[in-house]
Amino acid sequence: MRYKVYSNGVTAVADLSLSIDKGEFVFITGQTASGKSTLIKMLYREEKPTKGQVMVGGINVAKLYNSKVYKLRRKLGIVFQDFKLLPKFLKVLGAMVL
Repeated sequence: MRYKVYSNGVTAVADLSLSIDKGEFVFITGQTASGKSTLIKMLYREEKPTKGQVMVGGINVAKLYNSKVYKLRRKLGIVFQDFKLLPKFLKVLGAMVL
């Protein structure tokens, strides 16, 4: 994964190389407007890189047909910053939410 430049000229991701092993649990943190959301969107193919490739499980997701994106997303587990679903999910599991 290398670059993502939006049509307004804003560079969201520049010269990025990242490797996450299967089963690894990763947190993406950083300052506001540092490209975190764009990075995650490229991993689950909401966005395509402007230049370079995004490989997930040996598949270049930038070249993935739209009709096959759902198969990629079934293999990923992503919890977003706005996690409104978590309290309900935790209640179902019997956990106490404060």
